[in-house]
Order: sequence, then C-alpha cells, then structure tokens
Amino acid sequence: MRIGFIGLGNVGSQLAGNLLRHGIDLTVRDVDPERVAALVARGARAADSPRELAAGVGLVITCLPSPAVSAQVMERPDGVLAGLARGKIWLEMSTTDPAEARRLAARVEERGAIAMDCPVSGGCHRAATGNISIFAGGSREAFERVLPVLAILGQRILHTGPVG
Repeated sequence: MRIGFIGLGNVGSQLAGNLLRHGIDLTVRDVDPERVAALVARGARAADSPRELAAGVGLVITCLPSPAVSAQVMERPDGVLAGLARGKIWLEMSTTDPAEARRLAARVEERGAIAMDCPVSGGCHRAATGNISIFAGGSREAFERVLPVLAILGQRILHTGPVG
C-alpha cells in the first residue's frame, strides 16, 4: 500500500523516516520544504498539496501540531478531503482532541473513506526508534488493515474502540 504522510515536525519526521527504513512507498508533504527535501533524499516522493498526496495513496497519515492546523490541512480546497475516495484510509496522529477527531472522521466517512485516530505517546526519541505507544481508535476492521503499518511505527499498540 502506498502511504502519504503530512506533517514532518519533530515526531512526524521520525515516524515517516521509520516507514522509509522499512521500504514503504512513501509520499510526503509539509510546509517546510527542507523537511520534505530531507525525506525525498532518502527515497520519498513529494506532493504539491494535501489533495495530490491523498489522491495518490491508499493510506494518508496526518501528524500535525494542533486541531486548527489539522482542520485546515483536511478541509481547505486543496486539502486531504478533496483527494480522498471510497476505501482509502485517513489515520490521524496529530495533536488534537476527541471531539475534533470525531468531527473530521465524519467528514472523511462522508467521502466513503475510512477514518482512524491514533494518538501516540513516547516523544521524538521513541518515535525515531519505532518504540512509541499508539492508541488506535476506529473500527476493528480498519485497525486490522493498518496494524502492519502501526507495527512499524510503535511497539505498544492498543485498539481503544471507536474514533475519539
């Protein structure tokens, strides 16, 4: 499965790097072109917009610094929602809150796509070594589909029930 990763900050860049180290076909997007270039130099592709990224992959991971930034990346005219289609998966790893995760999940599901929220614990160092804890919210079927990817990113993975 081709994966797209949006948000290459302190934790996101480490998580995306783990995906590359495991041979994942990865497309990335960030507001900082230097962070994108660093991963492109290691084998990732770059997308010009969140919409382009979402249209070209089966799984979109967002790892953004706040609920407001996540909403903006998802809902702007060239955002993730515009590129999602039936059967694709959005996995929210951003710093957000349960209500906002549920709100965005409903928007994703309106497009026929699948939503999961996966907050993480462990910080940058553990993210760099694939040793974070991941708390996955979403359907059991969706959890099973993304579990191989989550296992690359973390060692302690718990399905917590529905989104939020």
